[in-house]
Amino acid sequence: MQEDLTSKNYSNWFFFTMLYLVVDYARPQDLLPILGMIKPGIITITILILFLILRGGILRADSKQTRLITFFIMLLGLFVPLAVNNYMAYISFKTMILFLPFILSVIICVHSIERLRIMIYISVGIMIYVSLYSLVHGGVGSGNYFQDENDLSLFINMWLPFCFYLFLAEKEKVKKIFYAIGVIVGLASVVISFSRGGFVGLIAMVAVLWLFSPRKILSLSLILSLAFFVYLVGGQEYKQEMSTVTDTKEGTAEARILSWETAWDMFLDNPLGVGGRNFEVRFPEYQGDRFLRGMWGRVAHSLWFTLIPETGIIGILIYFMLLYYNIKDIFVIKRVNELRNNSDARYLYYLSLAMLSSFVGFFASATFLSVLYYPHYWYMTAIIVASVNITKRYREVSDMAPVKSDNTLSIVQA
Repeated sequence: MQEDLTSKNYSNWFFFTMLYLVVDYARPQDLLPILGMIKPGIITITILILFLILRGGILRADSKQTRLITFFIMLLGLFVPLAVNNYMAYISFKTMILFLPFILSVIICVHSIERLRIMIYISVGIMIYVSLYSLVHGGVGSGNYFQDENDLSLFINMWLPFCFYLFLAEKEKVKKIFYAIGVIVGLASVVISFSRGGFVGLIAMVAVLWLFSPRKILSLSLILSLAFFVYLVGGQEYKQEMSTVTDTKEGTAEARILSWETAWDMFLDNPLGVGGRNFEVRFPEYQGDRFLRGMWGRVAHSLWFTLIPETGIIGILIYFMLLYYNIKDIFVIKRVNELRNNSDARYLYYLSLAMLSSFVGFFASATFLSVLYYPHYWYMTAIIVASVNITKRYREVSDMAPVKSDNTLSIVQA
């Protein structure tokens, strides 16, 4: 007897998957010290690992993306005994491997449009919470991935497109209000952060958001209204600060460019990579006379110039292959617009547009931030894989011609 993963509900597994998302991003343990004492992150991820082991989750979540992520983690693991600083290489390896239980759990448990809606709703809710927290805490979050205003802006830029497009997609007033709140508080938090990298990501994301919008006049009107809102919130001081974005001779901008030059020299000398988190260890060897002081422990301030020297040619190929399959699957989801009059198909279609804009916002901001080992991109990959599986199944149920995808639902022996 054969069955696919939709024949199982996995409600408990789904609950703990969503709980882990809340614990990892919203971090209620930071506000309630008593909650922090019981280590909710360790507890929830342990539960997800147990579900994966007991339910054969690794086979059920098989896709090109999960294989590539696994290869990337294995590559980081190979560097551990070879890197100059074994401990730092181990930290990056451990960080990435701990992402896997959540990634696989999302692909397995988010197997219906209803659950996909719930996950996106929770994710936007987390963004709203993080944004509100930052507004009363000087533009930063409670900790972990949001200790820096630039990191916080990058995360907001990833989720703003979901608020915008789902505001257009949803018919219910309550949901429209929810997503409108997300747009307003998210924008306000990016402005309050005074992050220039966040501003670059915001501009790039908004441009793509309008380009792919099927309702361009309405979208342009909303964007112009939001731009006016940004001006009101940021004022003249924000305008002056953002005007320095193109000034490459400005202190931090010049330091970033010099760091990137150092990263490139390191890659040329070590084309197979120096190992995770080892750019900052070996920075002094390659800084030359670019800096007046030793740069040990300083990061590259760029996702790309972290990826290139630390993982080398193999890591670069894996990462860009992962990006290729992600974008390819987003367009598979986007083609469901043939059924756009149906509410579920409409939701999937607008979700695909949000994913495209989200990627642009993420990578535009990440170009100036060392966020290779942050979970945002890896978690979004899981959402894409789950979404394309749902789309494929949805089209089959709708008696339409099946859409070719590189991800197929795993069939296992019951």
